[in-house]
Amino acid sequence: MLHCCSNKWEMEVSIGFELRYWTSICVAIDLDIVSSEVVQDGDVIVGRHSEKRPGELMIRGGGQLFIGQEQDNLGGGFNELQSFRGSLADLRIYTKKLATGKTKRYTSCQSFSVSQEPLLEFRNISTTFEVGEVEIEDFNGPSLCSKKKTFDFVFPEPRLFNEAEMLCRALGGRMKVPVNRDDNRELLQLSAPHTNSCANGHVDTLWLGVRGNITDESFYDTFTNRKITYQNFEKNGGKPIEEPETCVTIKGGQDIVESARGIWVSKKCDLERCVACHFLKLPFVRIRGLCGKTEFDKHYFINNDNNTINFIGAFYSKIMAHPPMRNDSKTGDFGYWMISKIGRPEINAKLYKKSPTHYPTGENRWVVENDVCGKSEVTLRMTSCKEQEFSCDDGKCIPLPERCNMEANCLDGSDEIDCSFLVFSEGYDEKKPPPRQNQMSPVNVSIHTAMLSVRAFDLTGFNFVVEIEVRISWHDARLKFHHLNDADFLNVIYLDDKESQMPWMPTVEFLGDAFTSSDVTDRRSSLLVHRVTMPLPDNDERLLEDEIFEGKDNPLVLLKKLTVKTSCQFDLITFPFDTQTCRLGVVLSGVTKDYIALVPDGKGVSYLGNRKLLEYFLTEEKMIRHDEGNFSGQVIELMFQNLSTFYVTSTYIPTFIIVVIGYLVFFFPVEDFNERVMVALTALLVEAAFFTQMSSSIPQTAYLKLVDIWFVYCIISLFLVVVTVVFINWCKVRRDSPLYSFQKSAPGCLLGVGKYTTRSEARLTSRRTALAARLNTLCRVVCPILTALFFVFYLTMAALIDIPKLPIDINAMQFT
Repeated sequence: MLHCCSNKWEMEVSIGFELRYWTSICVAIDLDIVSSEVVQDGDVIVGRHSEKRPGELMIRGGGQLFIGQEQDNLGGGFNELQSFRGSLADLRIYTKKLATGKTKRYTSCQSFSVSQEPLLEFRNISTTFEVGEVEIEDFNGPSLCSKKKTFDFVFPEPRLFNEAEMLCRALGGRMKVPVNRDDNRELLQLSAPHTNSCANGHVDTLWLGVRGNITDESFYDTFTNRKITYQNFEKNGGKPIEEPETCVTIKGGQDIVESARGIWVSKKCDLERCVACHFLKLPFVRIRGLCGKTEFDKHYFINNDNNTINFIGAFYSKIMAHPPMRNDSKTGDFGYWMISKIGRPEINAKLYKKSPTHYPTGENRWVVENDVCGKSEVTLRMTSCKEQEFSCDDGKCIPLPERCNMEANCLDGSDEIDCSFLVFSEGYDEKKPPPRQNQMSPVNVSIHTAMLSVRAFDLTGFNFVVEIEVRISWHDARLKFHHLNDADFLNVIYLDDKESQMPWMPTVEFLGDAFTSSDVTDRRSSLLVHRVTMPLPDNDERLLEDEIFEGKDNPLVLLKKLTVKTSCQFDLITFPFDTQTCRLGVVLSGVTKDYIALVPDGKGVSYLGNRKLLEYFLTEEKMIRHDEGNFSGQVIELMFQNLSTFYVTSTYIPTFIIVVIGYLVFFFPVEDFNERVMVALTALLVEAAFFTQMSSSIPQTAYLKLVDIWFVYCIISLFLVVVTVVFINWCKVRRDSPLYSFQKSAPGCLLGVGKYTTRSEARLTSRRTALAARLNTLCRVVCPILTALFFVFYLTMAALIDIPKLPIDINAMQFT
């Protein structure tokens, strides 16, 4: 924010800085025409300016210029936390606004000459300015325009190749691999100040990030695993590559001839050399484990000061290496690292080195003095990992979602260590349910039942067996969860872990119709956490970058796969055209409904199996609320429709055909009594056998079912056919008429009377035959009419019969 002219004019502009890189900025203001512009490194930055109060814009004299400190009032109101920390070069102030072209060329290092004489500049800062608590040094102008965007640091302690690789990785870089001759020469110059400490009697001084592959006799970059394109071996290309490992060093000792400097040498990896780490940008590290009000910085960048590696804090701390108290390495004193606050040396933390190559990377125990956190010892973790990354113990950074995903992504497997999801609040009691957030509303426990299949539907036993998967979910605000995955199956809490504390879990009972209990077989149970929300913001007071989720937003989910055998009060009056309703009750036990309420998750129930059973078809399933006294519950209702087609084809049609066969005897000649009566009796006996067979395969009930009524009709109709056939035959051949008796008693020798008797008998026989024929014809007509009337009655009864229900009021049921 730029202010001018007694705050009558101001300008707000956003300028970005990148640490350890020079940036050139020009601010130009023309008060006459009220125009302004900011140019940074050749680019014009658009700002937002305004005139706060009208009036003449004028810069008045008599003020004071302070560089690197904000003035809260004229010449005072300073704050050490508002101090400029960095390097400032070539400050100039002009009395006139320079042209945009000039400022762009100047800030982009295209031209350093300006024809106009400045009002103020850094020609002799020691005499022109009053200098305090700053360092002044001559600086080469062209170096201000360096565009180099990489950083190389030499760590001047000999170490094994694997240790060197781990150190570079822990600091966010990689081992240096020169890519051309100039790069190789620059590395040699960078390591020159450390020749004595790194050579240690050898001509080669530094490890390069290169390994040999014995399979194809080639050298590979250890970071990218790609073949190197540039190499500077003296002869034979660094070969042969020998087992078990071949690494590469660079010659840089003082005892070798100039022409041999920079030559690469194949060496075994179990030797000790120094290492140069390569960074694509200024390496930053973070300190985790400090309290929120600590006096120390939590972010540091690596610095090379007088050929010594140290860490400079973003604000007011630094981490420096200190030599041993004694110069005797046999005592185990290798010196220490110390975090100190600039200007307050009494506030510090020390880490005693475990070896000469020990850097404060990773997890270490520090001794603290005078920090506001109040602890004398604290475990801190230095990591170069960024936001949404997890720092492995070996220094590697992996994406945070790969933490605890049941796959080792860190080279040392540290990402799969301590993967417990649960974090209990202090005083957590697993026997008590979660507290109510609203004292007037109970805690909801959601339930969803997936019906996998109906294994058995036993009409004779009045029960059914179902395979179900129950999903019960609830929120517990007393819990927190670590590193949850989007895939729920990775967030499993093992119920068989007897040594670990378990969260509170609801207890459910499954009940059947008519106050009966159910036989429940638990096939599989698992407890997991369903991730719903994003994790809480990262808190660097914790050592690890674990994602933490609130229990009040991310539910626990209990999955149970069960086999349930329960009773069902079947009503078979309309069998086989019946519809059955079976109920399965689910009740929360142990906690009253004032505290815990069982509610359906969505619809509450779904069916995943085949709806067509052997004899029935599942038409509908639903969940309705039901409370068992003071306990909350739900009831699952299943509606089954009888697959009556089977009975129509296997029972009704065959039995009807037999009835038709019995009816067809009326179309036999009336004189063929034996055939007529035998067919009718055979049909009656077959019908009776059908009835006996069917009765043994369906439930026995004290009341008549529709199928029983059908059989009764069929048997009675065939019985009537037999009776009718016999009656017709009796009418045809009966001997009890007076005429037949007189004819038998008359003397047969009387010719006249005999003739009369014979003629009379013929007439009577003709009359009896005609009567039998008329009765037979009547039966042909009446039987189909009676059958049709029965069909109408039967179908109407099957469709409209009011089935008497068992006296079960679902809202008043008391399950036990």
